[in-house]
Amino acid sequence: MIRGGRILLASVAICSTATRVSLKGRIAAVVAAAAIVVVPSAQAADSSCWDYRPAERGFARRINSERADRNLGKLKLDPELSKAARVHTNEMIRIDDLYHTPNSTLFPRITNWAFLGESVAVGANVESLHEDFMLSEDHAYNILWEQYRHVGVGTRHAYGRLWVTIIFEAGPNPGTTLNMPRCS
Repeated sequence: MIRGGRILLASVAICSTATRVSLKGRIAAVVAAAAIVVVPSAQAADSSCWDYRPAERGFARRINSERADRNLGKLKLDPELSKAARVHTNEMIRIDDLYHTPNSTLFPRITNWAFLGESVAVGANVESLHEDFMLSEDHAYNILWEQYRHVGVGTRHAYGRLWVTIIFEAGPNPGTTLNMPRCS
């Protein structure tokens, strides 16, 4: 269950270097070691039919605005990363708990990745959640890391709150093993 406050945040940056854990009040962040995986996407041809929700586009706009303010490259909103993010958001809502996608689940869902970062949150709206991300050193790092090229955002309103999973990726062409919508 989500307890107290208007938001509980968590962040993970998965990379090929160190592991660290820090707890700051109600904000937790973890950096975990991982291998580089390159697997072709089975769904790439269908990704053009993805329909973004307004809140998903809102997070992407705010992320890219923060990056533009610092002369960093714009992140491409990626439908396949967004599908994986939506799946995780729905999993959190199903059990009414905020948590990161376990590595054993995330790694098979995302293909063609070199570095992944994930931020999850629940709160009132895009504006307040984005502001909280930027006030957290670890979450701001995810948003502003120079190496990221793609972002996937999955949102859903449930229990009177907005739930979000944001997945960041540094490779040239991320994909997913999840089923993408078919173009008509």
